[in-house]
Amino acid sequence: MKSQTLGLLFCILGLNIVPPVFAEPLESRQVAIEAGEFVMGDTYCADEQSNSDWCNDETPHTVRLDSFLIDKYEVTNADYAKCFEAGECAPNALHEDRPGEFNRPGQPVAFVTWQDAMTYCQWKGGRLPTEAEWERAAQGKNLGGAHFGKKYNQGAPRDGGELHANSNGLFDMMGNVYEWTLDGYGPSSTEGVQVNPKGAETAKDKVIRGGSWNSPPHYLRVSDRVARSPELRYSDVGFRCITSPK
Repeated sequence: MKSQTLGLLFCILGLNIVPPVFAEPLESRQVAIEAGEFVMGDTYCADEQSNSDWCNDETPHTVRLDSFLIDKYEVTNADYAKCFEAGECAPNALHEDRPGEFNRPGQPVAFVTWQDAMTYCQWKGGRLPTEAEWERAAQGKNLGGAHFGKKYNQGAPRDGGELHANSNGLFDMMGNVYEWTLDGYGPSSTEGVQVNPKGAETAKDKVIRGGSWNSPPHYLRVSDRVARSPELRYSDVGFRCITSPK
């Protein structure tokens, strides 16, 4: 309806402008992902890597999700600083050798634990996305621009939103920083249709998704799953939040 209204307004004004796919107010920082079924996982590991240990956890399976709203951008240093100033979030650490290269206001916040990320999302009225929610939001014909392949001792994240968005209107889903998800790392059930699945509750590690500024190309895949300790802070891991539709 909003898109139709914008189109009518443009016609009245005599402007040859095509309304955006996501007809949201300019100040909106989230995108709506509709409820429905999709195929989670990929055959890349079987087809290209002979089911190597590092990628044999991506067996395709059908998932059904409720609708949700997800941040267009990874949470930035400036965003996180507001939560710290409000007395809700713990301070994020800085790179010991190159703090200035990770501390620009527009860069995605890094050096935050899984709990730090959850605390921020809860402060904003949401939570971290599940693996399934993250993967659904990352899928599409266009995966978006990606910042990756930089040397660990030289590279750093770039400011969020500088590259083009993916098919769902989301920026930096691939590369820049990995993103914490809600789920514990464990095998995915592939029997039948999984409805709003969540990860292993007793798992030691949490799942991160999307690749980062120092990832090689084969890690920048929508289906790639990586386990990291939720208690540690990493220079290549940040996050974004989701909320439920009102």
